[in-house]
Amino acid sequence: MKIQEISHAVKCRRLTSEFIFSLMQVSIPLNVRLIFSTLEKAVIYFFRQLFLLCAILFATLGVPAATPLQVIPQPKEAVATEDNFPLKNNSKIVLANSRSEADRFAAQDFIEDARATANVELKIGGGRGILIGLLENPKIRTELQKAKIEIPANLGDEGYVLFVDAKRIVVGGKTEVGTFYGLQTLKQMIRGEGATAYIQGARIIDFPTMRYRAFSDDISRGLVPTVDYVKRQIRTFAMFKMNMHSLYMEHTFASKSNPLYAPEEGSFTPEELREIVAYAQKYHIEIVPEQQTFGHLHKVIKFEKYNALAEVPYGDVLTPQEEGSYRLVADLYKEIDEIFPSKFFHIGADETFELGEGRSREETKEKGVGKVYFQHINRIRDILQPYNRRLMMWGDIALNHPELIGEIPKDVVVMNWAYGVSDSYMNRIEPFKKAGLEQFVCPSVWNFNLIFPNNEFATVNIRNFVRDGQAAGAIGVMNTNWDDDGETLFEMTWYGVALGAAAGWENAPLNVEKFDSKFDWAFFRSESDEFTKGIRTLGAASKTLGIRETQNSLFWQNPFTPPFQKRAVLLNANAKQLRLNVEAVEESLIRNGAKVKRNKEMIPAMRFAAQRFNHLGRRLILLEQFSQAYWEAYLTMSDRRKVRKLSWYSGAIYNYLREMSEELGELKRKYRQLYLAENKPSHLESVLARYDQSIQMWLDKSRQINEALTQYNETGTIPKPEEIGISARPKN
Repeated sequence: MKIQEISHAVKCRRLTSEFIFSLMQVSIPLNVRLIFSTLEKAVIYFFRQLFLLCAILFATLGVPAATPLQVIPQPKEAVATEDNFPLKNNSKIVLANSRSEADRFAAQDFIEDARATANVELKIGGGRGILIGLLENPKIRTELQKAKIEIPANLGDEGYVLFVDAKRIVVGGKTEVGTFYGLQTLKQMIRGEGATAYIQGARIIDFPTMRYRAFSDDISRGLVPTVDYVKRQIRTFAMFKMNMHSLYMEHTFASKSNPLYAPEEGSFTPEELREIVAYAQKYHIEIVPEQQTFGHLHKVIKFEKYNALAEVPYGDVLTPQEEGSYRLVADLYKEIDEIFPSKFFHIGADETFELGEGRSREETKEKGVGKVYFQHINRIRDILQPYNRRLMMWGDIALNHPELIGEIPKDVVVMNWAYGVSDSYMNRIEPFKKAGLEQFVCPSVWNFNLIFPNNEFATVNIRNFVRDGQAAGAIGVMNTNWDDDGETLFEMTWYGVALGAAAGWENAPLNVEKFDSKFDWAFFRSESDEFTKGIRTLGAASKTLGIRETQNSLFWQNPFTPPFQKRAVLLNANAKQLRLNVEAVEESLIRNGAKVKRNKEMIPAMRFAAQRFNHLGRRLILLEQFSQAYWEAYLTMSDRRKVRKLSWYSGAIYNYLREMSEELGELKRKYRQLYLAENKPSHLESVLARYDQSIQMWLDKSRQINEALTQYNETGTIPKPEEIGISARPKN
């Protein structure tokens, strides 16, 4: 093929792309449209056909198509070209307004990412290069006019326009937030490394669909992140254009007015929280405090000092019958007000199951549980009124009393949570919409009580809930994680976090398949799709294994009990398939992990999850194998050869039971490392104790089998299977 033919084909593609993009921006007066509407449609049709013809020509001539943009979230309007900008060392980022500290910070953030991921050293300076600033700046306007890009009227405060060709890059934001988000997109458009680095040619106009894209992190079920790890969360949230982060607190705010209950090395001091707030502001993320004010306060009221405030003794719910309950809330929020500048206070108030079972029993009999609940909410609202913040509250209790939803004050924002997998969530959304209340939809990354998040469920929950929320006019999405059993590692949840960010920014419904095709590049800066495949495989482990209960509950269950051994029989084939799947994932991570240029921290967390799944699968298989071997030996004790086979479970060299303890010891070591890489240490030992207990169980069982063989040598008999912890005789 001649060079001239390639040149003509590429030129045709560029001209066609540019014309189609310009058609998106043209604003034709209504009277002209009416006169020339037929002609306009004909022109658009002609160029669409021309574009299709060019595409066929490229395929025929062997001309490569423009590398697709692999950006998360997907921009509203984007046209990729082959007019790439070569990114050289000492390339300049030019501030249209050199006095803008926000733009300077955004530029430096981009420089650091380019250095880390593409091995390119950029500088802030003058001249030509990457021009960033506000769309109203004359320098930005001039460059966009040269590129024939019109700024749409509906861009919004977080919107931006981005233009890249071989000679220049322009990133213009409606506000400094928009400029920052434009640079987050540009990060994902850097290809190559070092001398071969370039930024993909493109024309982009982008803005969010939902006003708030938030995440709520449970920091009250044992795992409390370090300040440094919260900063990692903030940086990563910001890269995917999230603008709100909520810290879910029950007893982990180290209050100065109530200092008794916050765990040492397991809570946040006011000084640490101020540091987090200041750091997040640079990334345009609002930190929303969520201090519970009703339920989920057991870790407070278990203390005698606060037990007088409990609905039931040492329970979970503050009683509305005691004025001290309101003094406690007032004291806490007085301090919170001085730390958090957010326009929101999240008062929690979900799952108040004990209300009416104790000190409020008589009042709830007279008025109803719903009435007493909303009395408390209104009292809290009155206490917090002087701070001039909008209150957020979970919506589950209100949905249990739909007749009272109309009594929720209109200035309260309902945080409407639902984590079940459903085709539609409108039955949860409509009651609040009809009442005229603003709401967030709050799905989950589905990490609770699991070895690895169940992404089979999370994708449906997030996609469908956000889709329905957008249709109903919800003002935001707050994705959530919950550390119910106190051992879940946040580093495993990033796929669901980014999915929620994309769902909130893009127009619904989110295309999960398209999201998956971009995740490796956008998150890891890897050209393959191996990591996304691994995440989806690990996230489908429950489906592969064929279980409905939580994975951790099965992992920690004593295998020498009838319930576990029943599962071992039923799940034997599935356990083998699970092991094959996760071993393939781990092998891929070993081979490809070094290629990751961004977010490397997730790789060892994924490997750890794969190893735990493998251990669980082996445990199920081994119990079935051991049970059969012991029953065979017990039923044929006269056959010394069969009895001697039990030495494989107790020998000095080959010892399957001891191997299980060795595997657990290695998992314990790795868990400690991963835990401390994220979290403060206060809760660590309680999780490691689970490993210790399980390790000792396997060693004890090995010793028991060794004693059984000693007994056989002396008496010719071995203990009954039930004495060893083996239940019903397995079927052959």
